Amino acid sequence: MNLAIFGATGTTGRFVLEEALARGHEVTALTRNPDKLDDHENLETVTGDVLDPEAVEKVVIGQDAVISVLGAGMRRTTLRTDGTRNIVEAMQRQGVRRLVSQSVFGLGDGAEKLPLHWKLLVKPLILRNAYRDHGGQEEVVASSGLDWTITRPVSLRDTEPTGAYYDGPAAAMNGITLKIGLTDLAHFTLDQLDSDKYLHRRPGISY
Repeated sequence: MNLAIFGATGTTGRFVLEEALARGHEVTALTRNPDKLDDHENLETVTGDVLDPEAVEKVVIGQDAVISVLGAGMRRTTLRTDGTRNIVEAMQRQGVRRLVSQSVFGLGDGAEKLPLHWKLLVKPLILRNAYRDHGGQEEVVASSGLDWTITRPVSLRDTEPTGAYYDGPAAAMNGITLKIGLTDLAHFTLDQLDSDKYLHRRPGISY
């Protein structure tokens, strides 16, 4: 599959890119610093910024699917929202339908599953900017008319993969740890390209 990845040098993106290449996909990645990506026969890099519509379009042209794992930390920004809008508009122009976009657990049906300290401290104070930006990002994706899936992972961990995690509607998740390993998350993300299970849905994922 010809696959575009946005955010390939980020926390999640590095693992998603590695898994995509391991599965034999032909990957095009947009990055501001191509030196951060190792050479690979199935990897093409485009130097640029997701906030630049022309650079985004170069990456989208000729693709079968797009994965967006944009990150911006905790700072006050609309990078996720605005970057996702550029991705969606490029996909619409190029006729690329399949989009898997990473958001965050705790939006929508996941809000009630957050522990008390997340509800009172982490979400409204520490991560308020990230949650606000992810909310805007989700609105852009959900109104795009594309074949989208929005993944909502919990707190990310660089741990050994287990292959054993919960995924699906957050409202049905009980006893979750609010943690997920990055390799398991990458596997789940890539699996969505071959499945309609979560088409137009927003699955949470957690151990």
